[in-house]
Amino acid sequence: MEVYVNRVKRVRELMEERDIQCLFTAPSSNIFYLTGVKTTLDERLQLAVLSREGPLFLVLPEMYKEAASDLGEGFELLTWADQQDPMEPVREACGTIKGRAAVDPKLWAGHLLRLMETFKDCTFVDAGELLGKVRSIKDEEELRCLKKAGELADEVMGEVLKEISVGMTELELAHFIERKIKEKGADDISFKPIVASGPNGAMPHHIPGDRNIEKGDLVVLDFGAVLEGYCSDITRTVFVGKAGNEEKEIYRIVMEANEAGYRAAVTGALCGDVDRAAREVIDRAGYGRFFIHRTGHGIGLDYHEEPYIVEGSKVSLEKGMVFSVEPGIYIPQRFGIRIEDIVAVTDRGPVRLNNFPRELVEV
Repeated sequence: MEVYVNRVKRVRELMEERDIQCLFTAPSSNIFYLTGVKTTLDERLQLAVLSREGPLFLVLPEMYKEAASDLGEGFELLTWADQQDPMEPVREACGTIKGRAAVDPKLWAGHLLRLMETFKDCTFVDAGELLGKVRSIKDEEELRCLKKAGELADEVMGEVLKEISVGMTELELAHFIERKIKEKGADDISFKPIVASGPNGAMPHHIPGDRNIEKGDLVVLDFGAVLEGYCSDITRTVFVGKAGNEEKEIYRIVMEANEAGYRAAVTGALCGDVDRAAREVIDRAGYGRFFIHRTGHGIGLDYHEEPYIVEGSKVSLEKGMVFSVEPGIYIPQRFGIRIEDIVAVTDRGPVRLNNFPRELVEV
């Protein structure tokens, strides 16, 4: 339980800095991060309630109490039955509070309205920045889990390149990816796999459909695995057949941008610096208007979390931050090319947590 005690301590330090009297976190990865308890999302109120002093209270429906049977010192379980008002244990956890109360952005609006009715002397603020800042710095155990998840994604990518063939549909290949991820021991998929062939590749988050993969297609493959609660995320783009000079040149540009973003991911740099390093490569090559999204996103218990690698961001990179570097070029009605790696910031410089080859593969 020491890891959770330390996390609560870090959160309280930020609460004090921001003059926040109480924190409410929702049944999401935030409750798991602070307590180690896996919650079931439904309409019943579930909250982790943290004040500046005293235990962290976990408020759960009576029917879910077994999920929190191993709470240690510094953590206390409060339950409510279906016939009760769930605000009763919340009031017990908070007491009389005034001032700023920070609320998990993933809390359902209906539950937030009940909190606002119950604690009328509080000003409610978004806890997203506070929680995101704490979670953005991974400890050694989190880094180990992320590396293992990345290695699993690398293995699956190798299987996918053996499986892909002319005539199969995007959806068939997406189902194959899901199956392989789970066969290799993952808890789950990080998100629904993206398989975007031919002109569909110009849509960065294309939903796989019934289009048949054809000879001459570029195919964008983007997927991830959840292992021990932590996500991976990898993208590679392959050519079906023999790539032409244009495709090879654009692929080279994207690979160079990926490398530039990776090399910029050093302690003390800004998130915006990493975005700019990757974006400048594509801009110089004349394809800037076809790079239509940020360069990356943090990853951990969620596949998208702080920090975000976006143009203009002044967030400073620190040891333990982990995020994607995924530049892309998307030519409307023709194709897309994206290469994505997960990068950890260390004292020794950036380290990739997935290492499947980045060179263009022709299948």
